[in-house]
Amino acid sequence: MTFVLNLLRLGMWFFWLPKLKYVPKDRSKHVFSAIRRLRSAVYLLAIAVLVGTLGFRLIEHTSWFSSYYMSLVTLSTVGFGEVIPLSHTGRVFTSFLILFNIGFFAYAISTITSIFADNDLDDFFAEYNMMEQIQKLKGHTIVCGYGRHSSEVCEEFVKEQVPFVVIEIDAKKIELMEQETNYLFLEGDATDDEVLLEAGILRAAALVVTLPQDANNLFVVLSARQINPELKIISRLNNPSDELKLRRAGANHVVMPERIGGFYMAMLVNNSDLGEFFTLISNIGARRVVFEEIAVTRLKPAFQGRTMAESSIQLVSKIPILAIKYPDGQYQLNPNEDVLLTPEMHIVVLGDTNQIDHFTTAVLSA
Repeated sequence: MTFVLNLLRLGMWFFWLPKLKYVPKDRSKHVFSAIRRLRSAVYLLAIAVLVGTLGFRLIEHTSWFSSYYMSLVTLSTVGFGEVIPLSHTGRVFTSFLILFNIGFFAYAISTITSIFADNDLDDFFAEYNMMEQIQKLKGHTIVCGYGRHSSEVCEEFVKEQVPFVVIEIDAKKIELMEQETNYLFLEGDATDDEVLLEAGILRAAALVVTLPQDANNLFVVLSARQINPELKIISRLNNPSDELKLRRAGANHVVMPERIGGFYMAMLVNNSDLGEFFTLISNIGARRVVFEEIAVTRLKPAFQGRTMAESSIQLVSKIPILAIKYPDGQYQLNPNEDVLLTPEMHIVVLGDTNQIDHFTTAVLSA
């Protein structure tokens, strides 16, 4: 089966090396070498047939087709016998043609067979097909590293139907993703600008950096910010002293998982009854709860430039507005009904998926 698939695939690429937007680094040299070897073997076979055809044509003065057929029979050593009467000179020419072609034909056939049966070609085409899908992404998220925390991030993206691609350098983790997920991924070093470009960073909306070392996280953040100044960047933090460096490098948000986990565990000691609520809003259970921060400019005109009381936005939307974000980045929790909703503001709402769907239909502009 592998032989047939590789035969069909290489058949499309045989006469030209396609100008790919992306070629997998580790396998590109291998597959292009295989194509060149295949091309060389077929060209040499064609030259041998041509030499035999011309020889029989000039020596025996037969038709072109008969000369070609005699050359092919001689080259393949099938033993059909002389299909045209041969003179003494013709037999001398045929004997040299046979001796020349015995080793050559065996080499050509073995080369072609080894190429078509190569499992690395199967891996190459699988990776190439995945890259074709990655290159079609736009407004997606790039996840750098695939570990404990980033696997949770990816699961949330799947639930929220957010398009994303994972960059991972560890071959074992790549194999794990291949076997257990349908994620789009790149095998490479996220600190390499070329790998980020291959992941579509110029078309991406966000970047999540979850590498285990802050130095690498810092390098990725710095590179990504220079490549795409509009990118939203969220970085993992391992050492609290590096937080300022990551923010200066261009991270919009810095998250320390251990800090969040420690806060949650400490809260359970004194407020254990809140455990179920935090589990709910963390989306650990089956019920989906969503936080949304929405620009006031996205609201319907009836809700803009008016106070929350005048527009009855909470009554219409049927979910509470938890906070207001002002232009200076400050948040006001549990805003009063007399707050004027201006275009520079954002509102924060919380609800399950059905409530958010109703909010989108009733409050947001189409």
